[in-house]
Amino acid sequence: MKIAIPLFKERISPHFGASGKILLIDIEGETVRREAILDVGDKSAMEIARLLVELVVEKVICGGIQHYYKEWLIRKGITVVDNQKGEASETIRMILEKEVFTNKNTMSLT
Repeated sequence: MKIAIPLFKERISPHFGASGKILLIDIEGETVRREAILDVGDKSAMEIARLLVELVVEKVICGGIQHYYKEWLIRKGITVVDNQKGEASETIRMILEKEVFTNKNTMSLT
């Protein structure tokens, strides 16, 4: 799963499109395969949204996001988890823990 988190320093940016950097994470199972910082400079929110589609991002985790961009991303097949805050690294840790929990539950059901 490829996840994008707009950044404000080390934290989740308060608003999609207001950040010059995006953390890209490629997660497989319960491990981070790759992690990179994408410098988007002064691109508009729409330019960033298009770039995320080109990069085949599956999920965006952000603070606030205008309804138009959120709906546009959703129509392109990207899950948008908005109204988030805190350290990006903590968010990644929580995603991995959830993945481990989900995998363990799935394994115990079969």
